[in-house]
Amino acid sequence: MKALLLWMSIAFLPCLVMAQTPHLTPSKNTNAAEEYCIVKTHSGIFERTLCIDIDRGEGPGFDKRLRDENGSEIRFNSLADALNYMARQGWVYVNTIKDKSDEHPDFLMKRLLTSN
Repeated sequence: MKALLLWMSIAFLPCLVMAQTPHLTPSKNTNAAEEYCIVKTHSGIFERTLCIDIDRGEGPGFDKRLRDENGSEIRFNSLADALNYMARQGWVYVNTIKDKSDEHPDFLMKRLLTSN
């Protein structure tokens, strides 16, 4: 009976152990701050590509379209393509915002800003 109890406790021991993620160490730069934006996707009626608007809270007078160095609007093949582009630019996904009146979801993203 003792052996059975010992084997049962050994068998269920992994169920009691919980993995923990290590805490992130704070940046050594005390001037570090985070910038947030909302990524809004849109496409034309007969278009297969997506464009995204970047809302940084600057107000209605700013051009929110994502553009390249030449001023041309950047187009993406899919939503994953757009989010991967943002990740390459240093942005990290935070949350999805879904509005009932909008067909496409919006994405809240952030990136670390450091002042030199």
